[in-house]
Amino acid sequence: MDRNEHTPSLWILLASRNFLILMAGQNLSSWGDAIFSIALVWFVYQDTHSTLGTAAVSAAQRLAATLSGPAAGVFVDRWDRRRTMMGTNLVSTGVVLLTAMLTFRHVLGVWAIYAALFALTAAAMVERPAFHSVMRRILPHDQLAAGNGLYQSVGAANGFVAASVGGLVVAAAGAVVSGLLDVASFAFSVAALAMLRLSPESSPPSGSDTRAGQHSFWGELREGWVGIQQQPALKAIAVWAFVGTAGGGAVLALLPVVVFRNLSGGPAALGLVDAGAVLGSVAGGLATGWAARRIAMAPLMMATSAVAGCAMAAFGLSHALVLSVGLYALAGFGQTVGSAAFSALFQASVPSSLMGRTFGILGAIEGAAGPATALAGGMAASVAGAGVTMAAGGLWMALSGLLLLKSRPLMTLGASAPDADRPSPTG
Repeated sequence: MDRNEHTPSLWILLASRNFLILMAGQNLSSWGDAIFSIALVWFVYQDTHSTLGTAAVSAAQRLAATLSGPAAGVFVDRWDRRRTMMGTNLVSTGVVLLTAMLTFRHVLGVWAIYAALFALTAAAMVERPAFHSVMRRILPHDQLAAGNGLYQSVGAANGFVAASVGGLVVAAAGAVVSGLLDVASFAFSVAALAMLRLSPESSPPSGSDTRAGQHSFWGELREGWVGIQQQPALKAIAVWAFVGTAGGGAVLALLPVVVFRNLSGGPAALGLVDAGAVLGSVAGGLATGWAARRIAMAPLMMATSAVAGCAMAAFGLSHALVLSVGLYALAGFGQTVGSAAFSALFQASVPSSLMGRTFGILGAIEGAAGPATALAGGMAASVAGAGVTMAAGGLWMALSGLLLLKSRPLMTLGASAPDADRPSPTG
């Protein structure tokens, strides 16, 4: 019998030095990210006073994921994953510093913000599959769900304070100070990544063949696409990602507008709503390990995503700040459990050598509908109202999640590990 079978997941995770370092470095950076993102959204809304202009913030991020994801995945599968994460943090630092400098000199325009968000999202599309690969090498297979849940929960707990005071910091100190705080968070993340002790991967990334001239860039990209086509469950996730984004793009794009208009709030109110989502995320992350022992990952992911969609729909129709915070907390709970379940499925089911390309292609598919639906949501909001449009988008998200529960291949995804690069329980 496995000695970990009756050991609480929390103690196994806390015994892993690498997991604790990775969790601290990556999740503490949510402090700076939360504050700086509020600053950018508020700047755009103040400058444009337009639902379409504010929705374009989300469109820029989705467009970056669509355009950069597949190419980023090829290079992630070629490069050392830890160094890749360090490099993306340094690139993001440069983008934030430049944005803060333009703000200080009073020459920052809306288009510059869109460009900065595009660059930051592109860097994240490189970092995320590398992170999944590192997590896979740190945690045992049966601890991936609990590990991803605890990772997100601790990050949300740290982000709670940032979200709570983020609006106040933006209102009192402005975007320059917010940017400097974000830079500090990136520096902390790089230092933590440098402290990780990782053994070599059991099978080298496909880039070793590429450097030898055996495969082209397009050939490697095609391998990633074929890898998805050969797994019906991944194909189902890809369809869900595209369809669900049709509603999610409008929901996320209109959230700041709903807060500013329906709730008659400013940056402080947006920060409070974000704080509610973080509280829900903390609860969801802590509950993931418990739920994963009782419910299969795929139905858990779909059901909690549907709950999040319903909560967002109700949020769009609410005009009471306290109720809205509670609804967004429920949405945060559902999103976090669903996200942790997806991460565990992805890490357990995709071969390490294909992780970057698979994640990049799935991200591109998810982002493909994002720019159009975000802009369409902004235009629809000018006619039907931001709240009603957000409610429709939330219901669409919920329905797409419930329909995918009928996918039989998806229900068996993640039943076994695809290769042997498994760490010891202590990492």
